[in-house]
Amino acid sequence: MKKALILVFAALVIPGVALASNPTQGHSAPKVAYVMAGTLSGYVPYDAGTSTNGSITILVKHANYHSRALKGQSLTFPVTANTHVVFADGVTAITDGDRGTVRVRAALRIAAADLASTLQQSPARRIKDNGQPTP
Repeated sequence: MKKALILVFAALVIPGVALASNPTQGHSAPKVAYVMAGTLSGYVPYDAGTSTNGSITILVKHANYHSRALKGQSLTFPVTANTHVVFADGVTAITDGDRGTVRVRAALRIAAADLASTLQQSPARRIKDNGQPTP
């Protein structure tokens, strides 16, 4: 008798759980990291006092697969409160001419003609400053 009650209860509960789930949830456009390496300049940090976004400019010399069309271009990205800034050994601030990387997270499929303008609207997720280039 107990087994029959458990089976009836399970049969009633499990289909209810399946119906309550949203089948379209989690089907948003995939996002990827666009990683660009090159020369950093024009760094303005995020101002927490006024909640004003800063900016960073990078002259792209190297890029990952998704951002390879950006090589040779100078791009400026917003710096927000969520931007993670990392300094290499011995570096204490981002100065013009430093080598570094900028990582931006955006949609996977962006047309090549719109790539630069679309990415520059997205905030930088991570900035890594490697310091001045060695002579």
